Amino acid sequence: GEYKEIYESYIMPVDLNIDFDQVILSKENRDKYIRLIKETEYSDRLVEFGLKPTNRAILYGASGTGKTFSTKALANYLGYTMLYVDIGEALSSGEVSKHIKDIFKLGDYIGHCIIFFDECDSIAIKRQNNAGADAGTMRRATNTIFQCLDQMSYKNIFMACTNLESQLDAAFLRRFQIKMQFKKPDMDLKDSVRHFMKAYPKFNIIDDVDSRVETIINKRANQNARLSYYEIEEITYRVMKDAVLSDSEEVHMQDVFMELANSMGVRLKFMEDQDS
Repeated sequence: GEYKEIYESYIMPVDLNIDFDQVILSKENRDKYIRLIKETEYSDRLVEFGLKPTNRAILYGASGTGKTFSTKALANYLGYTMLYVDIGEALSSGEVSKHIKDIFKLGDYIGHCIIFFDECDSIAIKRQNNAGADAGTMRRATNTIFQCLDQMSYKNIFMACTNLESQLDAAFLRRFQIKMQFKKPDMDLKDSVRHFMKAYPKFNIIDDVDSRVETIINKRANQNARLSYYEIEEITYRVMKDAVLSDSEEVHMQDVFMELANSMGVRLKFMEDQDS
């Protein structure tokens, strides 16, 4: 009863139906995930030798670069329960430290789970940036996380995410054995679209994008701070749906690029001239 209440109060439901194949990772981050998986699989053996398995990772970078997505893929791969903590809810009343303890207690009770703190900067912010009425509360919350991490079962994994790595408390950062930086897409847009379509073999990709459109959109994508892997995936998904709604199995790269142009607010004047 108590655990059910904790779960319902602070944990957000997540879809774990995600494979690592669907995640675009830099080589460095892929290697770090492989290491984390290997140590998780060998955790009992490591403990036999008196060694502590790696089970704490912090992921930082702009929104939509794959931090949460890759954590879900990890939970799916390991068959772990993912406790996606609603930090806003956990912080919304005065008993923040108790809520954090409850979340870790739930993790120990379930076992083999990933405790995932999104936007951890809302708790573990640098001391000097943390003046005012909430400063004491936040400091206690951070200290509680430290205690909980020290006591956490090696069978569980703690993952934290932030867009504001430079704002984080140094003592908090030191608690992580793995730090992963997630950057904006540097993959060619066509390759990204093909990557996201790999999971949908029923479709044929028609590579019919106008070379001028391709050049302009690729250039703008590299300059656009808001374009993320998540957005490219969403647009690809929408164009696949449009194909089905038109009774077709063909996905035209030109359509994806036009949607990307709309999303970034790019006006392709020569295309409009052709239409008129």
